[in-house]
Amino acid sequence: MSWSRTLDRALALLGGSSPELAPARQVLRELAADGSARLRVALVGRVSAGKSTLVNALLGGERVMTGVTEVTYNVNWLRHGPVRTLVVHYRDGRPPERRDIAELPGLTRDQLGAIDHLVVTDPNPCLRSFDIVDTPGLDSHLGGDSRNTLRFLGRPEDDLGDRSVLHAGRADAMVLVMTRALSAGEEGLLAGLRGEALTALSPVTAVGALTKVEGYWPRHDPMAEGRRIADRLMTAAGGARLLFDLRPLCSLVAAGAGTLTEAGLADLALLATVDPALLERRIALGPYFATREYADLPVPAARRRELMSGLSGYGVALACSLIREGCADLPGLRAELLSRSGVADFRRLLTGHFGNRAEVIRQQRLIGQARGLRAELAARLRPRELSVLDAALAPVLDLELTEHAFRELAVLREHYEGRLELTGPQLEEVLRVTGEHGRAVPERLGLTAGAGRDQILARARERVAYWAGAEAAGSHAGTTRVACQVIRRSYERILTQSEAAVAGSG
Repeated sequence: MSWSRTLDRALALLGGSSPELAPARQVLRELAADGSARLRVALVGRVSAGKSTLVNALLGGERVMTGVTEVTYNVNWLRHGPVRTLVVHYRDGRPPERRDIAELPGLTRDQLGAIDHLVVTDPNPCLRSFDIVDTPGLDSHLGGDSRNTLRFLGRPEDDLGDRSVLHAGRADAMVLVMTRALSAGEEGLLAGLRGEALTALSPVTAVGALTKVEGYWPRHDPMAEGRRIADRLMTAAGGARLLFDLRPLCSLVAAGAGTLTEAGLADLALLATVDPALLERRIALGPYFATREYADLPVPAARRRELMSGLSGYGVALACSLIREGCADLPGLRAELLSRSGVADFRRLLTGHFGNRAEVIRQQRLIGQARGLRAELAARLRPRELSVLDAALAPVLDLELTEHAFRELAVLREHYEGRLELTGPQLEEVLRVTGEHGRAVPERLGLTAGAGRDQILARARERVAYWAGAEAAGSHAGTTRVACQVIRRSYERILTQSEAAVAGSG
């Protein structure tokens, strides 16, 4: 699809003569610029839910401020770039200002009232698929940081409730971050996301992260217990209607793995020589492990404290166990800790679920803004100007009907709402062909990356025939039959493109 050509056409139809249509022209220009922007994924949750630690875990190191109390005082927008840079955007309208990245901690602490948001570029490959927007807690006692969050999300500054997260005006997609230490109010967070909220938050545009599950150790296996809690929230609290998935994460373990040094590895290797049962008993003492000297531990308390601060008690115990199993080099240990923390899979989930659909998710949000513009201006315009506006917006709004990607997105929503009468394998195929596991043709067809032309063509023809049969079957009607038509058309488009590629190479 050509978003820029569509907006150019809309602006041409709108013309430049009527002053009453000046606001519409301005919004369409902004939409044209926004259409080429990157997908924005906002991390939203309560104070100290672990949002900033999760960002650091995803990016493999200390990228944003963290702490036991809220120290992320501003919206932090992380974007991909060749080097780390910092640009400060102010609330009073002064031009954005480039600052040294080393100034970030002081800026977040000392200039809360003046700063609107911070833009940090970073070469981390995770940011190639989408921008990450780290927001302060919506229920912060500071007040100012909550207002910054709400302003970024496009909400009135006096709306401080949790439901404000559902109307994220400037974010295309969302990670709802919840802590494993669930309070009664936090358990009600999912239960309250209902009704009109479903238009803004759906499994297409939202996933959940259950953070700090390392705190279940040593009484429970952290990931297993976290999965149990997450499953309960997805079923009893109705999360499955709103979130694609809710993943338990030992995000502190993953963030600590990213900053682990050779010196830290050497200390872990020494601790790994201690009897495992004794070591775990010592670690389970928490503050004592980090502050007291023990004759039976070969690492001084100060260095143990550093390990505990970076990895958590569970992370230290897990790292020592991995070293005993033979994981002795720093890159290998980092990779294994990242995997065991759940963060490696969570990265893949974000890339697959959001990144592979970035363009259509972003542009559907912008189409919604165009529709909202019409509703906002309708009462103020005379019939002639309203007719001009309708003609200008028509090509933009028609994209949802004419572009196949939007029809695929509609099928996904029907699936997540449980309205498709398809089998489990059929539903998995719906996800795959619409890009859940990658946008390359072999991935969408369920083939290996090295699949040959003949194999690709044969699989595409086979799936076209299969879904044509499903569409024609008398057992499917209504929404399910329409879904079969869309999926058949998805395979037909793949087949046409693949045949054209073969013809062109011949």
